[in-house]
Amino acid sequence: MNLTQTLSPRVPFGCRLLLLSALAAGLAGCATKGARGPSAAVVEAPVVEAQSAVADPNAGFYRVKPGETLSGIANAFGRAPAQVARWNHLSVTDAVTTGQVLRVAPPAEPSAKAAPRPKAGPASPAVTAPPPLQSSPTPPTSPTKSARFIWPVSGAVKGKYSDSRSRGIVLDGRPGEPVKAAEGGRVVFAGDRIKAYGRLIVLKHDAHLVTAYANNRKLLVTEGAVVTQGQTIAEMGVDASGKGALKFEVRDDGKPVDPLTYLPKPRS
Repeated sequence: MNLTQTLSPRVPFGCRLLLLSALAAGLAGCATKGARGPSAAVVEAPVVEAQSAVADPNAGFYRVKPGETLSGIANAFGRAPAQVARWNHLSVTDAVTTGQVLRVAPPAEPSAKAAPRPKAGPASPAVTAPPPLQSSPTPPTSPTKSARFIWPVSGAVKGKYSDSRSRGIVLDGRPGEPVKAAEGGRVVFAGDRIKAYGRLIVLKHDAHLVTAYANNRKLLVTEGAVVTQGQTIAEMGVDASGKGALKFEVRDDGKPVDPLTYLPKPRS
């Protein structure tokens, strides 16, 4: 029944009075429910989105800027200049060039498993060696350390090591001839950023010993690669006269040493 029907004269007066009272009560209840007090302001705490750290693919290396020196770069990274020079196969007095990439952190050492210790057994009886046969005297040669290395190329030695003039030996060959790793190791340098060496590869064999292969026509390995003894790592280039030649150096604790002391026997 709507409000018009309620007020109709056809509805008895008493019923109209009751209906009006009920309608007024209902309106009052709706008004009570509809009234609301002021709501409290809700303050949401700001959300800070953490930025994920991105690993630097060039960690441990630095590109030289104009006017910088090896000593200044070493000091900036909290390193001794001698350390940075040794890691980059330079001397402390060597100049660096703009754009040259230097290692400013020590390279990771290759892990090696310790060989098992031989079990003790019964002592062998002493054997007396026969007297040596008499032979014609041979010219003395440089001592070898159990021929640790193999020859990187097949050519003869045409430039010998000298403490004052040459830090390595020069091996003869033909342009494009395969250049092989003298011993297994990790490539710590591969590029042409050192002008005096042309296209150069440097292999690290252990904590002390590295070998350098300079004056190549083409490099076949990249920095960080692990190579095996005898693996082809480059192609031989040419010297100033246009003839095939490879400059081969050995460094022990950063100091140049005669490569012939690690190779099977001298070549003529």
